[in-house]
Amino acid sequence: MNLRYIKEPLLEFGRGGRFECPRQGIYNFAPYDIDKQVRPEKINVGIIGRSDSVDEVLDWLKNCRDKVVAPVQRQAKHPKLYPNFCGFNKDNGFYSELAFDETYTKKINNSDFDKIIKEYNNLEDRITEVADLYLSHIKFLSKNKRPDVIICVLPEKLVPLLNQQVDLKKDSEDILDDLQDSLEDEGNSEREQNFRSLLKAKSMQYNVPIQIIRDRITKPSGEMQDPSTIAWNIFTALYYKASGIPWAMVKSSNIVCYAGIGFYKSRDRQTTQTSVAQIFNELGKGVILRGGEVTIKRNDRTPHLTESQAYEILDNALTEYKEAIGTIPPQRLVLHKTSNFNDAEIAGFEAAAINKHGVGALDLVTINERSGIRLFRENDYPVLRGTHLRLSKENHVLYTRGSVPFYETYTGQYIPNPIEIRLFRHDENPDIICDEILALTKMNWNNTQFDRRLPITIECARNVGAILKYMNDSDPMQLKYSFYM
Repeated sequence: MNLRYIKEPLLEFGRGGRFECPRQGIYNFAPYDIDKQVRPEKINVGIIGRSDSVDEVLDWLKNCRDKVVAPVQRQAKHPKLYPNFCGFNKDNGFYSELAFDETYTKKINNSDFDKIIKEYNNLEDRITEVADLYLSHIKFLSKNKRPDVIICVLPEKLVPLLNQQVDLKKDSEDILDDLQDSLEDEGNSEREQNFRSLLKAKSMQYNVPIQIIRDRITKPSGEMQDPSTIAWNIFTALYYKASGIPWAMVKSSNIVCYAGIGFYKSRDRQTTQTSVAQIFNELGKGVILRGGEVTIKRNDRTPHLTESQAYEILDNALTEYKEAIGTIPPQRLVLHKTSNFNDAEIAGFEAAAINKHGVGALDLVTINERSGIRLFRENDYPVLRGTHLRLSKENHVLYTRGSVPFYETYTGQYIPNPIEIRLFRHDENPDIICDEILALTKMNWNNTQFDRRLPITIECARNVGAILKYMNDSDPMQLKYSFYM
């Protein structure tokens, strides 16, 4: 047993800059791809939503060209956790600008929303009708204007009506009661209903990534993120969705790829489970693939691939990766999964990676979100993020959440729980594998606060699965993660 502390991993930014914080890194050094020939110096943005909401968001986007100041009290207490947003313009920060005008804007009449709310009391029908409303405009913009990203603005009053079953004929107070009842009955719903996943899934056919936002971000209330944090997160996501690279992991001497394998249930929550694989490099470039259905055994409720399924999904992923990225096969492949690897899966992955594609080193790693082991520090402070307990050569405990020296605080509300790491096959040093897992928690381009709980390999697999379950087999599927985040 051995205990060590992993120093906060550095990220790479433009002009060779390295820093631990994504926000400060972009502010100091510019995004990673600043010196690349192809990068989004100008991002054409389409905007769809209710007339009032669109106008509010347009004003907000214009205001964010300049610096967005963080709340004084929060910044005074934790200046590194609440930095000002640098402003999205061509002169600093991202060194990029948004381009939009009336021809890129599609406004939806209030009466169109009201008609759906009145006529469709069933949640699934209502979600489908609202999604179709946005999809018709996404189709128009994608075919006639070809924006880089389309922002879909949801009016705040509509959000509860897309999440819960309510009696729309009642007044507002009664609706609140119905909302509470529906929360308690949620587990009895026959089919999962999720507006975001449905809209993301059905919009892929138009080949333009979308960003769904609520119009309340223009005037955030106290329980929401502060204005500067909202700006950092949304503009970083827009830059990535426009094929930019905000930051990257520090490259190793070898060509390393990271992959995640996940499973998701069908919308009816029955036994059908489908596998999904995503593979990417240190820059976040990669591909996503859907595998076959998985059969759950009565004596083992954990989903596992057969040997042939493991071979097929990794073979397809590496083949697509090579074609998409245009590079030689990775010298080392790290495969993450939340369930244990059985002998059939190990054999299938080895055959595909090593025998078929010539990968030199293969690490098969199980990441369990919760560990039965907890550590405690003296005094009242939580354990440091980056604390690594080595139980044996194959079993490890890693704190990805905890006190962050850079932020000078712990950003959570509860006692942090470490993740559990099991190595079922490894060619690399276990300490390096754990170092990489901590670094991969910082590769989420939807959130610029870097102390995430899970590595992007696992988060990506979950996000992708949540959307793929809303797609039919005949629906066109996008290979880039930017369509799923």
